[in-house]
Order: sequence, then structure tokens, then C-alpha cells
Amino acid sequence: MPTIGDVAKRAGVSTATVSRVINDAGNVNAATRDRIERAIQDLHYVPNVAARSLRSKRTSTIALLVPDITNPFWTTVARGVEDVAQSGGYSVLLCNTDENPTKQLAYLDVVLSQRVDGVIVAPYDADARNLNKLRDREMPTVIIDRRINGWEVDSVYGDSVGGARALVQHLIRQGHTRIAILTGPPNTSTSEDRVAGYRLALSEANLPIDERLIRRGEYRVASGEQMARQLFDEGLKPTAIFAANNAIAMGVMDALQRRGLRVPQDIALVCFDELPEASRFFPFLTVVAQPAYDMGMNAAQLLISRLDAEVSLQPRQVVLPTRLIKRYSCGEHLADNISGQVGLQLPGELRSQSILVKPLSRQERRDLSMPKGSERMSDCDKSDVNRLLKTFQHQEADRVPHLEFWVTSKSVYEYVLERELKYDIVDASVGGQSISPEDHVEFARRLGMDAVACNFSWRPNNLFAKAADGTEHYVGGSVKTWADLDDLEPPVPLAEQLSYLERYLRAAQGTGVGVFANFTSFFDSTMLAVGVTDSLYMFMDNRPFLEKLMDILLEHQVTVVRAVCNRFADDLAFVLVNDDIAHNGGLMIHPTMFMEIFPHRMKRLIALAQEHGKLVAMHTDGKMDMVLPILYDIGFNIIHPIEPESNDIFQIKQQWGDKLAFVGNVPTPLLAYGTREQIEQMVQEYCAKLGPGGGNVIGSSTSIMEGIPPENFVAMTKAVHKYGRYGSLGVST
Repeated sequence: MPTIGDVAKRAGVSTATVSRVINDAGNVNAATRDRIERAIQDLHYVPNVAARSLRSKRTSTIALLVPDITNPFWTTVARGVEDVAQSGGYSVLLCNTDENPTKQLAYLDVVLSQRVDGVIVAPYDADARNLNKLRDREMPTVIIDRRINGWEVDSVYGDSVGGARALVQHLIRQGHTRIAILTGPPNTSTSEDRVAGYRLALSEANLPIDERLIRRGEYRVASGEQMARQLFDEGLKPTAIFAANNAIAMGVMDALQRRGLRVPQDIALVCFDELPEASRFFPFLTVVAQPAYDMGMNAAQLLISRLDAEVSLQPRQVVLPTRLIKRYSCGEHLADNISGQVGLQLPGELRSQSILVKPLSRQERRDLSMPKGSERMSDCDKSDVNRLLKTFQHQEADRVPHLEFWVTSKSVYEYVLERELKYDIVDASVGGQSISPEDHVEFARRLGMDAVACNFSWRPNNLFAKAADGTEHYVGGSVKTWADLDDLEPPVPLAEQLSYLERYLRAAQGTGVGVFANFTSFFDSTMLAVGVTDSLYMFMDNRPFLEKLMDILLEHQVTVVRAVCNRFADDLAFVLVNDDIAHNGGLMIHPTMFMEIFPHRMKRLIALAQEHGKLVAMHTDGKMDMVLPILYDIGFNIIHPIEPESNDIFQIKQQWGDKLAFVGNVPTPLLAYGTREQIEQMVQEYCAKLGPGGGNVIGSSTSIMEGIPPENFVAMTKAVHKYGRYGSLGVST
């Protein structure tokens, strides 16, 4: 009987790749998949699921328990769970608890008897004792949407407090002061969090809180109708109603319709959670929308990463931001019409405005003040991401920071870490194996470097050739025709990328080392996929083809940026976009064509990072005189590098120093071939001339590759510590 190893040998791949094809994972290119499927057919191989389960003690099944699968919110959550689970080779057992504690307990018995590998559950209430069956069995568990008390466990939920506050603030801005909130059961965290956000907004506006306007029921249509009816029966006459979920909102609409009340002419209505059919049924309803799909996706990623972890992981809490979607249900578009009656002036095309509601900070969520001394700078020789951020904001810290965006030299890592690495180091900017997050952070800590990059790369269909010394080098791209666009090498699955970033953030905790996200972009990735020379001709002969490929790359990376920023924005030092748009003579293509192609796409790529208030950096090589005004207008804050070979770095600092911060200006040829004394002398000059006023970070002008003596690299780092102290810039300390 053939084995998976026989299939791998016949197809010329690893058993792991065969496993991905068997489990229908998405990150195997079409040619490899075809080869494996032919090998399976030729050998008549049949995967033995039962045997695999016995060997691994796993069933490759996870359970998802939700309170109401008829609610579109939970349907979307389930889709997010299923997509990630399937890509990881897991099936999903879906259970509908109907907000019923007895049914929830019964389903817990079912999933345990089915020997599922893990559970994602939206619990009926906040009491962890009702999940003791999972805890006692040490079942890997993720709590979704709702918090529980008494069990520290992985959890994913939307920012109910912040979202509710944003909705009520919006109503207050429209002049409403008598606002009712109709929410769910008092034993459910989402219900009480939304009441907390409601109270917070009223308090911040110095408005009194009328407890009679706070009603608790169930997250059901009938409950919404009943609570709204009671408000009016008691003569409370609110001018606005905040429904704490979409089912309650539908019940409120029923109650208002029976009383002949119009929204928004007679009363305003807002709702927590979007309705997928909003454009058909409620084209005017202002809502706070949670990222339901992302909640499911993150919950599955947390669960699978825990199942795959080789070490015990601390409980993780993910709070995703909501979005305030402003439409027409709050009265802001009311006007007096010709007949003297109050009417709603709607445009020909109904539009909405979507605004990110940033989650409350950890301090706000925990109601804790900043510990005394937390703003104190670290010792000058130690890593400190605050030093870096202060310098980026054109302020002087304790010393000039040091930062390297790419170190791909194994010998440099081993020299600094003082031990042998058991794996190869390949340039992660082209999607290869890079330094492990734990080693990378330790490397930075030993150097006193202030941040490290976690790479989110998709550069498909690049072609490489091996040199005599064994290194691989880019030689071209394989995307030449429209048909090739349908067969691009797939990106790394998003869940894997989020897990990788998690490893970086765990490794960096307490070290002073910051983590920034580095995203490949669309312009140079397109040129590399096609072939640089061929793409330059295509800009003249077949520009629509290039722009289509750019848009494919852009759409994917926008999704990745959104997922990373929505979940990890507070944990990231800044965001970097990596796109070589220039060479030593200037822009890669004619400026007019470049302006038609590049700025609007790049603005879209960085928009969410900007919404989260993150500083945004741009990496591009080349001559910068024409490039800097474009990048500044797009909204970039930081530029890497300013290569001395192509630019007058001192003139650029003088011209742009109060508008843009700069990283990287020590020429790598000097690091490769210069003496340590020459390197130290250049760093001394840079600290003295570029350091004043902040805005400048020392680093190499390109990647630290094999061939650069490790001693020279460390000499540069030590020189920054020696000559970069503010108060004595350029003077040995």
C-alpha cells in the first residue's frame, strides 16, 4: 500500500506539501498541485484519516458554538472560522445554542464526545463555570464576541464599549439628549459593554443618565419590539433609540411602524451590528459594524496556532475595532421642504460614510492609569522603541536611534548572537525563510537596535538562478500574458502571517525592541513578476496588463494591511511599505505616467494604517529629488533610505527635515570594504550634522548581506552609541 512518502518522492516534493494538497490548502501553486495529484492517481494512494487521527491523537476537527445562526452576524463569523480552518486542514462542527444554557451544556457534551481538537465558543453568559467541561478537559478554547469571568483563555471580540460610545456621540452631535438604549441580557458581556459605552458618551457630554431609558431584554426581534413598546407605553418619549444588535433594531422598527412613527423624522434609530441586506431594507440606518468575518478568522487562527505550538502559550486577547457607518437614520439630513413639512432630503444615490472607531486603549479598558516612570527612557545603550518614535516625530531623545530594515547575512547574525544558527538566512523580502522572530529580537536587543521588521511579502512568479557561491539571485519574472494572471504563485495564508507576527510580539515583550510591519507593494512587485526589462517596454505597449497585475497585488495587500492593523495596530511601532519606485537617475518610469499609476493606489494601501494613527514609512532606492514631494503628498512620514551614492543627504535633511524623517544613510560599500575607523568617522559626521532636532535614524543604505564583515557592521552600531548622545552629538562618550 503506497504511503504519503511514496507520493512525495514521485512528485519530487516534501510530505508537508503533499499534505497541503490532500487537505486542500490554498498555498500550493497550480503546477505543483497538478504533479502531486497525478502522483496520487498513479499510485492509487488513499489517505488514511483514521490512522492519522490515531497517530496524532487529533481528529482535524474543531467545534464552533454560536448563539443564533439565523443572525447574519454569526453566519459571517462562521464563514471566517471555516475559511481559516479549511486552509489549515480542519473541518468545522457547527453548533447553534439558541442563547440557551441547557442547549449549550448539551453541545459541550457532544463536541467532547466527538474528540474535537479545539473549540470556539460564544458563551451564553459571562460565568466561566458554565464552560467547566472544556476547562476540566484542558480543551484548547477560544472565546469569541463575549468575555467571560474566571478563566484566562484566548479570546476575540469587537470593541463594544468604543463602538457604543461612537454611536451615542453621533446622536448627541445631531442634538439628541434623550437617548434610550435597548440591549441584551445583563449576564452577557456585550450587553453590558454597550451600556458602558452609552453611559460614557453621555457623561463625557455632561448629559444626565436616565436609568428608565436603559432596557435589558434578549438579542431577539420580539424582545426589541417589546422593549420599544414599553418605552412609549410609559410615556418616556426618547428622541433617539440605540438598539444593541440588529435583531433588536428590527423589533424596534416593528414597534415604531405600529405607532405610525417615522425614522428619522419622528425618532432617530441607530444599531450595533450591520445587516447584510441594509441597502435593501434599511438604506438609511446608521450602525456600528463589527468585522464579523475577521472575528471568525482571528478566532480560528488563535486556536490553530495554539494547537500547532510546540510550547505553552499565554492567553491572548484580541480586540478588533468597529466602524461607525453614518447613513440617514439620525436626522442629520432633515430639512424643511416647500410644503412646510419636515422631510428627509436624500440624494439620487444613497451613500454612507464609514469611519474607523479605534478600540479603547488597554489602560482605558482596564481602567488603569499609566504607571509612574513608564515614560522614562531606557539606558542609552539599550533598545528602546520610544526613542525611535520620538526621533521620527522630530524630537531629540537620549541618543540617535539605530535601525536596520533587512539583515540577510547569516554570519552577521551568528557573530552578534554568539552561536551557530541551524537554518539558512534568505532575503525575506522575496518570500524566503528568514531569521526566526525570537533570534531576530535577541539580535536587536544585543545591538541596542530599537525595532525589527516582520515581513508580509507577496512577490509572485520571480525567477532565480544559483550563483557559483550557492546564493540565489533574481533573474526575471514569468508573468507575460493575461492568462498568467490566473496562475500567480499564491501568497502565504493570512492566518500563518498573523501567527508569525504574534511570535515577534511575544518575543519583543519587555525587551525594549519594537516591531514594525513591512508590506511589499504593487509597483516593483509587478515589475519583478513580469521581468524588469520587459515591464519597462510594457508600460508603453501594454499598460492595462501591468495595471491589472498591480491591482491584483494591491487588493491582496490591502486585505493583509487591514487584518494586521485592525488587530495589532497598538502593538506595532510603525508600518513600512517596500516598493522600489526609483533608481540612481530618478523615477523608474516617466513622471506623468507614474503619477497616473502610483499615488492613488498607494494612498489606498496605507489608508488604514493612517486611520489607526500609525506612522507610515516608505522604502525605495534611488535618487530622491523628484520622489520626496510625491511621497510627502501621499502621506508618508518616514523614508528609507537616502543613499549617499545618489543623493546629497545633508541638503535633503535641510530641505525636508521638518516634514519627513529619514532612516539609513551609511553606504553598504563602505561597510563591505572600508575600515572600522572609516566607518566610525562617517557615523560621527552623520550624528553631528544630521542628528540635531531629531528626524534622522542611523542605518545602512541597503540590506546587510553576506560579504559585509560582521565586525564592520558592529563597528557602525557601536559608533552610533559612542557619538549619538544628544547634548554631545559627534563627541565621543
